[in-house]
Amino acid sequence: MRHVQQPFAPAQDTAEFRFHFQMISGGARLACSVAIRATDEVKAAILFRENWSAIEKLARKNLAMNPEKGIRLHLP
Repeated sequence: MRHVQQPFAPAQDTAEFRFHFQMISGGARLACSVAIRATDEVKAAILFRENWSAIEKLARKNLAMNPEKGIRLHLP
């Protein structure tokens, strides 16, 4: 007997949640923000915390390339 796989449930609606933080570059504090798409704010906060090391690396890399401006990161 052959079993047919059921299609995946449609993706839940997601929203963009922004988290703001500061980084120090060259002795100056710069504003940074990251946008995370998630189904709710709690899941977005969890993603932010779980991926903090990657977020920090990207933020420092972007600050090294353009130290005069704050940065914005978008995570899928």
